[in-house]
Parts: sequence; structure tokens; C-alpha cells
Amino acid sequence: MPAVRAQKDFDSGYRFIFYAVLEGCYEDGLSSDDISQILLKDGKTTNLYSHFVYACPVCTPTIHALEVYESRPVHFYSLKTRATTFGPGLPPKLANQLYSKKAEDRLEAINVLMRGWVSKRMSLLRLTEQERAELQNRLEEMRKEGMKHLENWENARGDSYPTSAFANVHQCAVCNGACDMKLRPDAKK
Repeated sequence: MPAVRAQKDFDSGYRFIFYAVLEGCYEDGLSSDDISQILLKDGKTTNLYSHFVYACPVCTPTIHALEVYESRPVHFYSLKTRATTFGPGLPPKLANQLYSKKAEDRLEAINVLMRGWVSKRMSLLRLTEQERAELQNRLEEMRKEGMKHLENWENARGDSYPTSAFANVHQCAVCNGACDMKLRPDAKK
């Protein structure tokens, strides 16, 4: 029975996002502090992740991959360098954005990371044109569903999404990034 559940819970779109994010974190060399900043929780009114849309099919595998990366070993066995990741870390400009007090800046940094991770994963898979088109269509479907979650919250509640990061940004940085779309804070969809 677990295999049937896994197929339902972890479809090809989920797995693509999960692996793109996990591999991206390792290849870019994100620090534990970087992951904590991305997974920042809005403790004021909720315990939701500030930079993600609850129940979104793109955000969920992204969160799961970040949590897996965050739980990586404190060092790799037998390496004297105590390395825990492969890459050099975030470029200074991107790090400054990620640690900004302004949610819009943080979301922009997350969007840039996501666009890069998804693009690299697609290239590594060496997809045919048809496979790439099918994957892009699936990611767009997932994005649309995620945006509906954000929009439904705002419509049902009559106010903005419960995390303050979405007060001025009405799009999901993660969903847009998965579809190679820049974040447009002024847009509703």
C-alpha cells in the first residue's frame, strides 16, 4: 500500500520541484542560515512559512526539499574540510536581498534562486522538446493551483494572506520561479 500512496503524494511535478531545489541548494552551497531565512515563519499571527503559499503544489515540495537540505549531516564522512555542501554560497547581492527587512526583496531573491534551480534541472535532464513542453505545462498547472490558494484566501477572508510577506506582493515567488517568471509585485496573477 505505501507505493500507491507515494505515487499519489509524490507525482512527477512534485519530484521535479523537490529534486531541483535540493540539488540547487547543494550546488549553490546555501548555508544553514540561508535556509532558515528562506523558511522564515511568520510567528505574529500564524505559524506559516512567510515566503510560501499554504497548500500550494509548488511551494510544498520546495519546503520539503529545503527541510531535507537543512537536515543534512554536520559534515561529510572522512572529509577533513568539514564541508556540508558543494557550492560557494550565495553571491553578495543575492544574500543582501534574502536578508533584507523588506519582504519584497526576500521574495525576489527566492524567485531568482527558484528560476535558476528549475532551469538547471531541466537542462540536466536533457529533455526532448515534447518532454520539456509537457513539464512546463505541468509546472504552469501547479502554479495556477497555487495562485488560486493565495487568491481564495484573500477573497474568502477579505484581507491579505496571513503572512505579512504577501501584503504588497500578490504573486508567489516560488511558483513564478518554477515557471521561469520574474516576480511582479504589482500584479494580482
